[in-house]
Parts: sequence; structure tokens; C-alpha cells
Amino acid sequence: MKIKSLSHVGITVKDLDATIKWYWEVFKLPVVSLSGLEKEEFNKMENLYKMKNGSVKFAFLLCPGGKVIEVFEFSEKSKFDHSWSRPGTTHFTLDVKNITKWYDKLLVRDDVEILCPPQNTDGNEWFFFRDPNGVLIELIDLKFNYFLLNKMTRFVGWLMRKTQFKDYYKKSK
Repeated sequence: MKIKSLSHVGITVKDLDATIKWYWEVFKLPVVSLSGLEKEEFNKMENLYKMKNGSVKFAFLLCPGGKVIEVFEFSEKSKFDHSWSRPGTTHFTLDVKNITKWYDKLLVRDDVEILCPPQNTDGNEWFFFRDPNGVLIELIDLKFNYFLLNKMTRFVGWLMRKTQFKDYYKKSK
């Protein structure tokens, strides 16, 4: 059995409608699905959401390449808590071209918190910011590495598994 690809990432937001508008304005990601669960359906998911007698609205925002960002708004709001050292998801990354233009575009917005200027690691340019919901997003320009990762995924994975990262694939005793 093999995984075909990453399907989507889910984020919880304060205001679904405002978030949909923001992601369209900034990234041109269209809504392709809008739905929700009312109290009766929501209560069937109590073990998943750790809430009872609430409701949730959600939307799928389509990214180039067919992946989506699933955006949730719950009727019960919790305080945003983010810690890099806590196990769990820390951020999601959007693959872009021309980091400098993206940085300049977001730097002038009042609804964005830039967390670091553009960096360069192994030829990849990237920076982090928070969207209006406090969600941590990385924009990255993979440059030539995009071709390697996107077009030669299986070969690169096989090569790294046999060479540089082979110790991770040794059988446990």
C-alpha cells in the first residue's frame, strides 16, 4: 500500500467568512466546498472535537495542484495556543515563486504578523508569518529543488533512503 499524496491541511479560524475573503484576496484560493454540522450531527463527533452541543462550519479552499486548505469555524471559541516544542502541527507551507515580492506584499498589511525576513537554506528561500487568525504560515520558493521534489519524487525518496538517510530505514532488533 502507498500514499498517493498529501490531500489537505485543516486550520481552525475565528471567522470563516472573513478568512475565506482573506485567503482569496492574498492568495487567490477559491472556495470549492462550504458545509457544516449542526448540534445533532456535531454531538456525534464529540470524541473528535472534544465539545458538545456546538456547531461547526467549514470550507475547502483550492490550492494550485489540487490540494486544499480546510478551514473550520466552531461555535465555541478557544484561546489560540501555539508552541513549536509541543508535539503536533506547527505550521503549513505554501510553495511560491519570488519570495521578495511576497514578503513586500505581506509586510504592508495590517492583518499579518511577519515573524522573520526572507531566509535562504540550501538554495530555498522562505519566511514565516501569521495570518489574521494567528495561523503560522511559511512561504517557500524551492527554486531548483521544486523540480527534484515535484517531478522526481519517487527517485529522490529512493535515493535518500539508500544513501544519506539510510540509518532511518534499518530494521529494529
